[in-house]
Amino acid sequence: GAKDVAFPRLNSIGFWIQPLGFLLVAKIAFLRTTSWKYYDKTSFFLQPYNKFVYKNFFHFLTGELSFNSFKQSLDEVLFLFLWKPRKKITNTDYTSFFFNPLNLSFLDSFFYYSDNLWSLANKVVSSRRKKIYVTKCSNRAAVTAGWTFITPFSSNMKYSGFGAQDILLVSVVLAGISTTISFTNLLITRRTLVAPGLRNRRVLIPFITISSLLTLRLLAIVTPILGAAVIMSLMDRHWQTSFFDFAYGGDPILFQHLFWFFGHPEV
Repeated sequence: GAKDVAFPRLNSIGFWIQPLGFLLVAKIAFLRTTSWKYYDKTSFFLQPYNKFVYKNFFHFLTGELSFNSFKQSLDEVLFLFLWKPRKKITNTDYTSFFFNPLNLSFLDSFFYYSDNLWSLANKVVSSRRKKIYVTKCSNRAAVTAGWTFITPFSSNMKYSGFGAQDILLVSVVLAGISTTISFTNLLITRRTLVAPGLRNRRVLIPFITISSLLTLRLLAIVTPILGAAVIMSLMDRHWQTSFFDFAYGGDPILFQHLFWFFGHPEV
């Protein structure tokens, strides 16, 4: 009958959307750098000096054992085009240069520079080499706004680069859609399956049912507000609006009001 439709079950779209938001939040852990640095981790695992000067020296590094057959399948010109030198440095004492990946040639350097281990791991994995120009692992893509999405950090690309901040905002939208579908399902379930004539104040019913009802009604009020605030922040980042940019007439405090309108009932 009609009451069967109200039961929350696995074919509810809200049940399947919710993990998407959580997976996106978990993905941010992989967008951080492996070692905490205040500069972008070098993605060029050959030395950062002028590579042409030491071109012959790197023949043993690009052999089958250390680099496998990926380089062998490429033309030499294409190889030098893909692996561009970072910067010309006059110092040629490459063994004492700190973030020089040449230290990866010496296993005892792991004891002195522990971050070289992760640089070597990135060098070995072929998929890492193919993503040489993808700056997902840059510190500039960190969620500098924190979990409260403090504006203007979360709404301006100048403070938080393209990457983890956008993924976190989209994940909040997905989690909000999932929550909206789920609490609508549960509210309809409670409305259709309740006993006729039941009143919370007259009948001694379990406290969990009353608290769930009030919680779901609160979620129905506050969840769209958070979703709208996050979408406004995304529009500020990518569609040139100025909801939270004070330089163009926006109000940075507006986002905090909208966020805590959701946050305080939710907490």
